[in-house]
Amino acid sequence: MKSLKRFYQGRPVLVTGGAGFVGSHLAEALIRWGAKVSIFDNLSRGKESLRNLEEIKQSGLKFKWIQGDVLDLKRLKSAARSVDMIFHFAALPSHRLAMSDPRGYALVDIMGTVNVLETARLSTRPVKILFASSNKVYGKQPPPFKEDAKLFPEGPYGQAKMDAEEWCHQYSRYYGLSVVVTRLHHIIGPRSQPDLALSIFVERILSNQEPIVHGQFKGKRFIPCAAAFTNVYDAVPGILRSMVKADGFDILNIGAAKETSVLELAQLARKILNSEVGIQKRQMFPHESLHHAADPSKAKKVLGWQAETPVETSVKQYIDWRLEVGRRKAANYKEKL
Repeated sequence: MKSLKRFYQGRPVLVTGGAGFVGSHLAEALIRWGAKVSIFDNLSRGKESLRNLEEIKQSGLKFKWIQGDVLDLKRLKSAARSVDMIFHFAALPSHRLAMSDPRGYALVDIMGTVNVLETARLSTRPVKILFASSNKVYGKQPPPFKEDAKLFPEGPYGQAKMDAEEWCHQYSRYYGLSVVVTRLHHIIGPRSQPDLALSIFVERILSNQEPIVHGQFKGKRFIPCAAAFTNVYDAVPGILRSMVKADGFDILNIGAAKETSVLELAQLARKILNSEVGIQKRQMFPHESLHHAADPSKAKKVLGWQAETPVETSVKQYIDWRLEVGRRKAANYKEKL
């Protein structure tokens, strides 16, 4: 941890998407480690984004606020004029919602990333970049997922992230940029995106509605979808360490080793909330995968990092935060994509 402080102390840093879920936690950690943080966000989440920023302010932490969109190259270049590092988290984030807006996801998640890379290329000073990718680039291949696996993304979101990764590789290879790609695996915790499974489960349980879990029916047997749910307070140190190690181009999984089913996630939320509401089981959508398990061995070897927080703790942390901030209207289950 002392090495993190030495590395980030006094360093000018830009966090795109810094008002989002992981972005706001990352920005908060960077400020605590002494970095001079600029948060760049278009506030597409509205009140959700503003609340995240307010939580950072209430902690007494100071940062520079820049409202802007990564599709606005001129504004992005201005925001990054004096920075040493860019943590690129600005994106349209939902794997499910991407199915109804493929063009939008391609535009923001690919072109927005190219604009960040171009900003660094044209800078008068060396700029290191960390790109927040996703486990969705792996698709439906058998887990656990290793960084050198061939990618088979399902749906526009995973496709856009894979394409953005390749742009990162091209800019590193041909323009000499130092870029590290972190493939994040189902991050959960306080400020979780409203469209994530945990957020929707909790909102439905609090409204005395049955949470709906997806999976695959094999005769009378139901196999729920499962993933490597990773606590945000574990993920952020892994992200920070990834930037420290960034040299040339690299890819790292940031995710828990243990896979947890969405059925277990719903059951945990129900138990913590002391609810007896039932649980509905539904056939998963065609773009969804039954298993998403990380292989974090490279991160452990290269970064000395591993996720340690039990899923039960992560769910409790989210629920405690949700009960404090109140109802989240955006955390609702959509019957159709």
